[in-house]
Amino acid sequence: MKYESTKLKQSIRIALTATTLTLPMTAFAAESGEHDVYDLDTVEIVGQRPVSQPAQTVEEPAETPNVYAGGQIARQSTLGVLGTRDFMDVPFNVTSFNNRMIENQQASSVVDIIVNDPSVADLTLSSVSQAWMIRGFKAQQQDTQLNGLYGVAPRFYGGTEYVDRVEVMKGVSALLNGMAPNGSLGGTINFIPKRAGAEPKTSVTVSYGNKSQFGQNIDISRRSDDGKLGIRMNFYHNNGGASFRDERVKTHSGFISLDYAADRSRTTFDFGAISNRVENAQYRLQIAPGIINQLGGKAPHVDPNAKFGAPGTFRQIRERFGMLRTEYDIDKNLTGYAALGMRITNQDTLNNEFLMQQVDGRSRITHRYNNQINKSISGEVGLKAKVDTKGVDHELTIAASLMHYKRYMFQNQFGNGARYFTNMYAPQWRDLSAHLGSYTKRTPLNDSETLRSIALSDVMTTNDGRWTFVVGGRYQQITIKNYPNPRSGNGRQTTYSEYEEAKFSPVFALVHKLNKQVSLYANYIQGLKDGDEASTSAANAGEKMKPFVAKQYEVGAKFDFDKIATTLSFFSIKTPAMLLDPVTNLDEASGEVRNRGIEWMFFGEPKKGTRLTGGMTWLNATYQKTAGGAYDGNIQEGTPRYTAVLGVEQDIHGVPGLTFSTHMTYNSSTYADQANTLRVSPWMRWDLGARYRFNAGDTPVTVRADVYNIFNKNYWRALDRNAVFLGAGRTYMLSVTADF
Repeated sequence: MKYESTKLKQSIRIALTATTLTLPMTAFAAESGEHDVYDLDTVEIVGQRPVSQPAQTVEEPAETPNVYAGGQIARQSTLGVLGTRDFMDVPFNVTSFNNRMIENQQASSVVDIIVNDPSVADLTLSSVSQAWMIRGFKAQQQDTQLNGLYGVAPRFYGGTEYVDRVEVMKGVSALLNGMAPNGSLGGTINFIPKRAGAEPKTSVTVSYGNKSQFGQNIDISRRSDDGKLGIRMNFYHNNGGASFRDERVKTHSGFISLDYAADRSRTTFDFGAISNRVENAQYRLQIAPGIINQLGGKAPHVDPNAKFGAPGTFRQIRERFGMLRTEYDIDKNLTGYAALGMRITNQDTLNNEFLMQQVDGRSRITHRYNNQINKSISGEVGLKAKVDTKGVDHELTIAASLMHYKRYMFQNQFGNGARYFTNMYAPQWRDLSAHLGSYTKRTPLNDSETLRSIALSDVMTTNDGRWTFVVGGRYQQITIKNYPNPRSGNGRQTTYSEYEEAKFSPVFALVHKLNKQVSLYANYIQGLKDGDEASTSAANAGEKMKPFVAKQYEVGAKFDFDKIATTLSFFSIKTPAMLLDPVTNLDEASGEVRNRGIEWMFFGEPKKGTRLTGGMTWLNATYQKTAGGAYDGNIQEGTPRYTAVLGVEQDIHGVPGLTFSTHMTYNSSTYADQANTLRVSPWMRWDLGARYRFNAGDTPVTVRADVYNIFNKNYWRALDRNAVFLGAGRTYMLSVTADF
């Protein structure tokens, strides 16, 4: 294994050196050219309305060629070493949500957007934790990509103010992107930053939400006279209440993106800085195993405005990140590219754990303080070559990647004296400054992770374009180090440990176009998951497991009928399972998880002014081959059998500029434990919205209003380890956007 590791490191160094030498960091000077001349036979003169006249209504902005009818879904997606490809040419199930959808839904986080895909389930804990499930596998914010690179996007902040497109690639994807830092298997989320458009733009948005939350956003876009250099800047601030009782959020953020295109080179640079503070955050409710039967196997009924976040708790983060990406056309058939990104995250968190111990609501509250610094650096280099053989076009790619991550952390685990008891139905909170006293703030090196890989792929397309074959693989090396780090309060201490593993992950995929409207596809692909940590309640708390290998089989069909498109897919994913032994109380790999499902999604504008998005997923996620058969056949916790979403937008033709919208989400019943004793009831949530576009003089203005969970539905989301999370009650958001 050490020999393989040395060979891999040497190969990456050679690839990095070779590619860097072929990529000039300066662009070619612009070539002069004559302007186009147009002969106007007929001129129609239309008088302009004076500024002092009443406002004019306007229609929705014109669509661009790269989006589907309705403008909500982009046609193209970025697929790692396979590059940017059209929806119909991709042998995977991919959805790319466009910025228009982000703006019109007033989405404040990535989860608000990706849940428009029926394969995605929301696992977010209030404003402090962006988490979701794709095809039954949990993922978090730290597993997102920025412009195709892991380890650069904000680790804890999921805001969308700088995002132009959110791409959801469903399924495992070791070849395409390498292993995710936190090991998500169900899919990949990629953020495409905003870029400067052809026309100058200055957009100002002012928003107001329930619980007196005010927000301001400035979006500035400029491009040079020759069109080669663009700059896009976004500045955002919000302050006030959040979706849950007494929860408050304050955010300052700034983002800048540059792009430069010369004759043979293209370069982009992105930088962002974020300060985000959440106070009194709503947290999960954990239910003691002994009372689950007394509750009838169901989560307790509580008021939608119930409070589980202790006063005085907080989460403060400061994040800075940047990324440089460039590509250079060596000739018409050979392109080199390189990307380098970095991120530094500071976090301070004082949270509470809420454990229900009696049927009458008596509960225990435990507090933890954690402060940490996360540092990551990530890079990729590669070469793409086009080769034309008899009857088949080849697109060959070789790429090398490296991501190094360090976490400096110290966790105060307050002793039993810091615990106190209350009743969840009428909680009595303690003054934390007096109850907890002082706690330690320091940041020793806790752990590090290094991911090295080399990928090789060949995309073969027949000359008639009807058949596409993808063959490739990625050799991935994983090195994880855990350092001695005493924890206060409980006397436990970790010892130094290190493990190094290397895996090769192949992929085979094909696309067959029956005609311009129908594509059939199939794939076999493997994924890698970083080994899970044993939970804090396990006897081996904090122990790191070895990496898991996931195997996926998938077939599907895509239909493009111009005004509407749809995808139907069937998949099966197997991977080792992480289970808590009820006898030994050890968290360890035992048996496997088998996720099988059917996905159907549609989007488009079947009739002018009527836009649709939605679909349904059937998922059978079960445990197999567990120790002693203890959990065989049980449904994986947090995975609903059925998920359905439906979004409808309707322009009111009698009132130009006016649009009404509605959005529905349905989750079937879900278990919150491996033994399948705690069950969460099915739930359905409706959202309603409206927007009105008009011209105030020469200034386009858009007024938006949305009400979420309009019927104030009381529902729980199932998590894991006997834990549930209360869904947010009725909330609303108002905003006004002016484009200067």
